[in-house]
Amino acid sequence: MDKKALAELISMVRSIFITVFLGIKMIIRHASVFVAIILGVFASISHASIIEFDQVRDAFGNVVPTISGRAPEPDYGDRISASIMDVSGGQFTYGNGGEGFTPNVVLDFFAENNGVSLWTNQYGDLTNVLIGNNNSISLNVLLTADSGFDVQLYNFDLAGWPNTDYTINAVRVLNGSNTLFSQNNVVVEGDATGPGHTIFDFTTPLTAPELLIQIDYSNLAGGQHDNIGIDNIRFGQSPPAIVPLPAAWLLFVTGLIPVAFYRRKTRDLRLKG
Repeated sequence: MDKKALAELISMVRSIFITVFLGIKMIIRHASVFVAIILGVFASISHASIIEFDQVRDAFGNVVPTISGRAPEPDYGDRISASIMDVSGGQFTYGNGGEGFTPNVVLDFFAENNGVSLWTNQYGDLTNVLIGNNNSISLNVLLTADSGFDVQLYNFDLAGWPNTDYTINAVRVLNGSNTLFSQNNVVVEGDATGPGHTIFDFTTPLTAPELLIQIDYSNLAGGQHDNIGIDNIRFGQSPPAIVPLPAAWLLFVTGLIPVAFYRRKTRDLRLKG
């Protein structure tokens, strides 16, 4: 290698080193900004909403407080992005578990062998619950995330009517053919002498692209199938990171190389001038 080529190589390496050094110096100087960005990425990973079944639409399409015997609205619970959401006919309201909301999740409510309804009272201490109509054998809530997202189930409540305890066949949470949670012979609270409702609380949220909450009361006698209500379904979503943190750092470092060449080219132009 001749002296000129060696000098150019040394100059290029020196420029890269200086640029990397300045980049590290900039990161240190603005550490709080980088920390805020990283925390923002992690803070955006989880979001949670609470379904409370507090509204329906009347015969004229206006949103009104829940009316016993009415079916839940097809769009209730879908793509929640705020505690109060403007919808056709008025506003739907939701609870917030503190983690944020679920704009990438849709819900479906149904009962096996029959439809579903809402009821306002006497399901223990719960207000406004979802029930399967009589002669159904299970009450189901299906939560489906958009492609690239997962649903996270944190908890939900069950209670019996009229302020009565029941033992039902099972409570399950499914992801397709996979059982993520199952409990048999479940006591559903509701009377005044004990807890006002039964809580299913998952310390580590159940997570999958699709979750099915299945309340199996097929063991109950005819006329009692609509005596089990669900409320306060707290669920979330988990989107994948757009750019994983290691990749982001790789992009940052490799991005410094063109800057180094630019600095060298600028220096050469100044020398020629």
